[in-house]
Amino acid sequence: MTKFQPIRFGKYLILDKIATGGMAELFRAKITSVEGFEKLVAIKKILPNLTQDSNLVNMFIDEAKLAAMLTHQNIVQIYDLGSMEGVYFIAMEYIHGKDMRVLSNKSKEKGLPLPLEYALHITSRICSGLDYSHNLKDFQGNPLKLIHRDISPQNILVTYEGEVKIVDFGIAKVARKTADTREGLIKGKVAYMSPEQAAGKTIDHRSDIFSAGILLYEMITGVRMFEGADLNVLDRVRKADFQTAETIVADLPAEVSEILRRALAKTPSRRYKSCVAMLADLEECLSSFTVRPRAEGLSHYMKALFAEEIAAEAAALLKIEAEVFSLKEEGASDGKTKTLHILEHIEPVPAKKTAPAPSTHRLWLGTWAIAMVAAAIVLAVLFKEKRVPTVVEDTVVTSVKTSELPSPSAVPPAPLSADTAKKPAPPEPSKREQAMEALKKEQFAKAAALFEQALANEPGDKSEIATPYSQALVGGSTSILNTNPNQAESLLQKAIELDPANAKAFFHLGKLYTSKKKHAKAIQAYD
Repeated sequence: MTKFQPIRFGKYLILDKIATGGMAELFRAKITSVEGFEKLVAIKKILPNLTQDSNLVNMFIDEAKLAAMLTHQNIVQIYDLGSMEGVYFIAMEYIHGKDMRVLSNKSKEKGLPLPLEYALHITSRICSGLDYSHNLKDFQGNPLKLIHRDISPQNILVTYEGEVKIVDFGIAKVARKTADTREGLIKGKVAYMSPEQAAGKTIDHRSDIFSAGILLYEMITGVRMFEGADLNVLDRVRKADFQTAETIVADLPAEVSEILRRALAKTPSRRYKSCVAMLADLEECLSSFTVRPRAEGLSHYMKALFAEEIAAEAAALLKIEAEVFSLKEEGASDGKTKTLHILEHIEPVPAKKTAPAPSTHRLWLGTWAIAMVAAAIVLAVLFKEKRVPTVVEDTVVTSVKTSELPSPSAVPPAPLSADTAKKPAPPEPSKREQAMEALKKEQFAKAAALFEQALANEPGDKSEIATPYSQALVGGSTSILNTNPNQAESLLQKAIELDPANAKAFFHLGKLYTSKKKHAKAIQAYD
């Protein structure tokens, strides 16, 4: 497994890498502050090979500042702009969900096509976010005329709670102006450009409307509107040459066809004049459904589609939290800061020493002292007088004066007795025993990770492990109910799955649903 060393940067602790794209890499991190405050965030930083492009860096900074002005429920929030090891990064809202490309592929894989009403709902949320950005003004009240320029499946996220979020405002604009990386960054996005954008003409907000229309088309039909190699697609995009949705989907409602026709008009003047105009038609169309689609319904669809992924992500976060917590705890015993590693197995990192080579006599004394320390540790373990930490820092003897040590000829190192030397080391506690000990100390994240390992090692003992494992999950969830409710919900649901008799799990789940105003679910949980 590739080693990843969590990096402390001010208030951020970068936990692991999520993905790498053509221009940047994305990390999962958390903000830490006083009184145990924590919040998951995403950290996006420019790829190392692009950091020397001063134009790109300057535009990245300018666009990050601009994106930070956007505050809308359908746009991923930007929290901070900073630098790490000379590389600029953006801290943004962490999304528990998937992008539209992943959603589309998964729906085909599982045979669960996105219902028409939710395709319309998602598009309405995209239009809402775009309309806000198109009309944004600066602090002096001047229109910014901000255009996304890259509305594509990868830049539309749907959370497990059914929320729709637009990402990467302004970054696509940066990519288009960077000659050295244009081919890699534009690749795969040509199929979502407007005809005027593909032709290299001046564009305005109506270009984003065309791109939103492509997304609606693909959600409804289940096929790509422009498919093929970029160079072959480019000419078709410029001509707006595509198969109409009516020829692919039988009985497509006339009002939906009209929305597509207006959004996908080749000439900008024939399109919707604004996103709010397109949004109005979408809302009217949605009102015709017997049950109006809402975020809660989309959430059910997402959780059915990505049940395995949701569980895996929750387990991965638990594992990371447990390992970080464990290392912090070990470091706290001697007041030293340890280097944290996210590994399958934690290995101590030896400290580098630059002291001058000692004389032969001093080397003998140092060796003798270290031998005595080692003997004391072994004896302590054998007689169970003191538990030795699993990770031991390098021991450097610096405070012992040579005048206080007996001469080598006077007191030679005392050998261990034969009986003591033959005595076997005590067996290492099992994962289950370690988990129970962690649970007793209310180290819930560590306990949950150990119980998961115990289940993998002893699947036949699930009936005995399930109850304490469930208790650990509930304990872990209560500490993040306010800062990370989505993960807390996943932990509580898993706790109930393990132990349906866990009343605390139902209580906290009901409390969580109440805070989210999901009253029907709250009543069900309390019952």
